[in-house]
Amino acid sequence: FVDCFRNVNAMAPMVRVGTLPMRLLALDYGADIVYSEVNWLTSKWQCQRVVNEVLETVDFVAPDERVMFKTCKKENYRNVLQMNRKGVRGKPRWLT
Repeated sequence: FVDCFRNVNAMAPMVRVGTLPMRLLALDYGADIVYSEVNWLTSKWQCQRVVNEVLETVDFVAPDERVMFKTCKKENYRNVLQMNRKGVRGKPRWLT
């Protein structure tokens, strides 16, 4: 497992900077791995996975219509989605 991160350029997690535009910019500048912001699983638990054909992204949308997380093909297998699941039980809707 540790060897997976040896000699890898990574964009380290930063508050309010791990959004899709910044992750894509980091990939353009040579990052091998990019990290999302830490997301609270309690808010993701209720999200629906929505394919946004206009932007060619996959959005995870909360019941109040806020986009909680957005990703695209360019960062496939190169994005680490960080989640904190403290106090959460059950299975999220978007995994079904």
